[in-house]
Amino acid sequence: MKYFRCLALASFLAVLGCGSDETIKPTLNYAADWVGEYAGNGSFELSNGSSGADRPITMSIVMVNPKQITVAAELVYGTGRNDFTRETAILEPDGSDQFSAEFRFLNGKTVYSFSKDGDTITGSIVTSTVRPGGTWSRDKSMVGIEVVRE
Repeated sequence: MKYFRCLALASFLAVLGCGSDETIKPTLNYAADWVGEYAGNGSFELSNGSSGADRPITMSIVMVNPKQITVAAELVYGTGRNDFTRETAILEPDGSDQFSAEFRFLNGKTVYSFSKDGDTITGSIVTSTVRPGGTWSRDKSMVGIEVVRE
């Protein structure tokens, strides 16, 4: 029985000694700075060779919590019912006037890069897929985005 008490005491002291003595500084909350409904123009490139400039784009940014936002962007590139491209992701901005984030899912990734000046957001959204051999190919991109808060 004395052996088990000594073992329990040693385990308890070992657990107390674990961990870092340094505190981690909390990250700042930038989500509220980006929230809003935006509209404007942008350019696009698709993997099928279609491309164009100055196409209408809308972007909705909603705050999920004080640190994260949901970005939903839609660019309409034609007059047909399915002539649009859309990207949606939950991101954590690392600044109030610009941020860059990468969202990965299975074998694809989407890179969001935005900067904000007042009520205007400029930037790009690029979606890529990994191919056999480990190379990334660009599937679609919305570049030259310039949208203004409505």
